Amino acid sequence: MVQEFDSVWDAIEDDPATASSLRLRSQLMMEITEYVQQSGLTQAAAAKKLGTTQPRLNDIMKGRIEKCTVDRLVNMLSAVGYTVNINVHHAA
Repeated sequence: MVQEFDSVWDAIEDDPATASSLRLRSQLMMEITEYVQQSGLTQAAAAKKLGTTQPRLNDIMKGRIEKCTVDRLVNMLSAVGYTVNINVHHAA
């Protein structure tokens, strides 16, 4: 029998809370990566605008999710004019 999952995080993480956190952080990291790529800025210049360091931005762009918190990622996006909204629903 083939098992299906809503996301890769649900497939690799048994704890639903941890899977949710990983899913949220990965979405925020992808938005930051897209911002940097679309901006045409160097990582150093983009990091300054995002309110972080170039090494931390590099961690984000390399997908090093364990180095990122939701708060930090939301603050970075807010610094460049993004609004972050979260949808919450009960998974029955």
